[in-house]
Amino acid sequence: MYNMSFWRNFGFQPISHIESILDRDFFTLEDLFDEDELLQECKTQNKRLIEFLIKPESLSGMFEFITKEAPEEAERKRKENYPFLASEILCMDIQPLIEAVYRDDLYLQQLYEFLNKPNFNLGLAAYTSKVAINFLGRKTIDTMAYIKKQENIVEKFIKHLDKSPVVDILLKIISIEEYQGGAGTLDWLDRCNLIGGIIDEFDPSLDSEYHENASFILSEIVEMTRNVSDSPLLERLESEEMIKKLYSYILKDVPLGTTFLYGLTVIIRLLRRDKDNSKNEPVVTPLEELTPLFKESIVHIEEFNKLLKQTSEASFTTTTGPLSPPLGFHRLKVIEFFADLINSRYLCIDKKIMELDILSTCLELFFKYPWNNLLHSQIHQICQIILYSENDELKMSLLKDAKLLDRIIEADQANTNELKQAKGIRYGFMGFLNSIAQSICDVSKNSPEIKQIVDENPKWGVFVTESLEPVLNIENEPLGEFKPSLMTAPESAEEDDDQYDNDDNGYDNYDGVGDYVSADPYQDQMDYSDEDDYEGGQKPVNYIEEEEDEEEDDDIRFQQQQQQQQHQEELNHHESQDESNEQQPQPQDDKTIQDSEAVVETPKETSVDQESTEAKTESS
Repeated sequence: MYNMSFWRNFGFQPISHIESILDRDFFTLEDLFDEDELLQECKTQNKRLIEFLIKPESLSGMFEFITKEAPEEAERKRKENYPFLASEILCMDIQPLIEAVYRDDLYLQQLYEFLNKPNFNLGLAAYTSKVAINFLGRKTIDTMAYIKKQENIVEKFIKHLDKSPVVDILLKIISIEEYQGGAGTLDWLDRCNLIGGIIDEFDPSLDSEYHENASFILSEIVEMTRNVSDSPLLERLESEEMIKKLYSYILKDVPLGTTFLYGLTVIIRLLRRDKDNSKNEPVVTPLEELTPLFKESIVHIEEFNKLLKQTSEASFTTTTGPLSPPLGFHRLKVIEFFADLINSRYLCIDKKIMELDILSTCLELFFKYPWNNLLHSQIHQICQIILYSENDELKMSLLKDAKLLDRIIEADQANTNELKQAKGIRYGFMGFLNSIAQSICDVSKNSPEIKQIVDENPKWGVFVTESLEPVLNIENEPLGEFKPSLMTAPESAEEDDDQYDNDDNGYDNYDGVGDYVSADPYQDQMDYSDEDDYEGGQKPVNYIEEEEDEEEDDDIRFQQQQQQQQHQEELNHHESQDESNEQQPQPQDDKTIQDSEAVVETPKETSVDQESTEAKTESS
């Protein structure tokens, strides 16, 4: 770092307040923390300031600011400013300070002391979490060595799972496996029963914060190990014991609450992870050989179907009118669960869904709530998965057993009648409905079974001709009137010639300066093509270069247009001069014509002769 004493001694820079304090015989940490320049001086690695901050009493004071709550009678700066400044300094890349912290476990003990308290200040915990996460990233091996030595520390983390700062530290520890020196962390967490402890936090007797944060951590574990097949935490989560325990908490939540909502969210994330690691082809696997996740899901699928049919007495008024009973987040979550089950492509699961007629239940809700687009999106996804799958039996069940064609026709007619009313409004599901109908038409072209079902319904052809096709034609039209851009390359040489036509004045290819302009402004691009330099005669597409070339072409065309416009103005100017010369009076005799020609041809000689003639006249 540069020594600033030279500039300060010669008056080029005023001495900072920090330097003035450091020059004192006695000062405190609070004196420095009261100065606005403190953080800036730390960033510039002020040597004298760093030497003071790494003293044991200074370090203890900074850790105390972020871990111990100030007394009620303390000033505001002690409650707010000091903790913030201390956390910022401890998170800086100041190597002497970091080394000083790890000379003794005392400071890390201060940092994690809040886990032993039943309750603590969330504001201070946020600063503590920030510093702890920073140390985990900078000194991974030393920090994890200290954490692993603490007795029951994972249980302490889980005990405070309702507090987001604790969740942040725990997620950082889980991700340490990917850092240098973090190998073995997941095995250690598994031995400490991390997964089992988190699932126990789904107990319906606990507050919703526990359920939400437990779901968030488990979902993050699934996301972190999306492409990992040997994660001990994921294997524990997908084990039969954990899946059964999670389902027991979900279905025990009566009346439905946050345990049901967030617990089922974890199940859905696991189902999607399994789908990410499989193909789209139907899976012929016996029910007995399914993984615990799918096996337990099929066991409880009938209970979830009953939940879809349950209604409540709750009602309220929305912008579209009264809603009684509302759909609710719990039934919406069940439909999302069914969508991921169907997307798993297991034929045994499809068979169970057809037996329980779950598709009919979903479609009834689709048309019952015309303004719930979250519901429409999920059921639209279900229909798309089924229609474009290779399970013809499931397709037939959707169209015949669930009566999808008749429901679409009836809903379209109801929508038409609604629009005929004085203040009629188009139903909110019509966009999804038309998309489903279009998919049916597409699938029927390649499936004789689907085409037969469609042809057997006489109303379907009328619906497609009179309702669906006009809407699709309108949707396929470009917004606004289409006007070809002048910057678009011409399709033929004739259009290119017409673009630069100058009324047959003979100067079509002249730029007014003396350079010849090609009649085809794109000829240069074709002449200098380097396609032959690449294998197969095709040049790799570089969209950045293409955009730059288009900009250059636009500039060239603009310059050419400006030059031709300038040339046209010059021509007009010459023509105007010619017209003015024609309007001048003509000479009456040959002598006058000769004199005028002489003046035009040799103007300087004529003027000299006139002067000599005048001089002779004066002398005579």
